[in-house]
Amino acid sequence: MVRGRKKVRGIFAIEGEWYSDLRHGVSFRPILEVINKLNRSPYVHRDAATREELFYYLTKWTQKRYSSYPILHLGFHGIRESILIGDGRSSLCQVTLDELMDHMDGACSKRIIYFGSCETMNIDGRRLKSFLRKTDALAVCGYRFQVDMLKSAAFELLLFDALLCHTLTLQGVRAMERMIRETGGSLCRELGFRMVIRGAG
Repeated sequence: MVRGRKKVRGIFAIEGEWYSDLRHGVSFRPILEVINKLNRSPYVHRDAATREELFYYLTKWTQKRYSSYPILHLGFHGIRESILIGDGRSSLCQVTLDELMDHMDGACSKRIIYFGSCETMNIDGRRLKSFLRKTDALAVCGYRFQVDMLKSAAFELLLFDALLCHTLTLQGVRAMERMIRETGGSLCRELGFRMVIRGAG
């Protein structure tokens, strides 16, 4: 069933390395391809194995030319309030939410940020509200728990369907959250999914 939309919007995806052994070719790109086929939603997918690559692509995403790709998907390993670049063994591999919000300061109007990483959202809600105020994003979402990759992949199909089929307004984002919890209820709970909306109580 095709739902009407005011305009087609896309996903801007940045993906880290999941294994230090480069012969393991795991990627979430096939999920984006399914969403593209079913919803006709375009996507940009880039790999980032270093901090420099990550921040380079974040700068690209915030440019006006990519305003039709308002959903940012950050697919990395994660820990509490951070994502991990590369194999995660060095302190330089850790990128905190504070670093991300400083880099995207005021540049995320009418955009949504999704952390496809373990535990990144396992922090005080006030910190996430601060993240939204500084970046000007409409919402941020992700997981509080360690997540199984297969289950999170199944959940992402439901998640992106919801993020792509409502308006980019506070009312629309609230409708997205309701749809996510209605369609992915048990997975939401198992993965510790959390969505924080700008201006919501």
